[in-house]
Amino acid sequence: MTPSDFNTHPADSILQKSEPETIALNIMIILSRTGNTFRMLSKDEYIIERNKDGGFSEKELPFFDAVVEHTSSLDKAKDFSNYWGN
Repeated sequence: MTPSDFNTHPADSILQKSEPETIALNIMIILSRTGNTFRMLSKDEYIIERNKDGGFSEKELPFFDAVVEHTSSLDKAKDFSNYWGN
């Protein structure tokens, strides 16, 4: 499995909030189009890639910090949401 297999909203995540779930999905989309491998995405790269999408807001950053670790590997992504990887 690769990040492109995680292209659905991770509803019912371990954080139980839609904002970090949306940011986690954004990260997976970025990982999909920048090599399609799991890795720790930097905040700077997240900002650059989200600006390419035309939708970046500074309000995303606290949620980025809360979820970036959960998107850095296949096992962590699967643990983040029952909807991912199944």
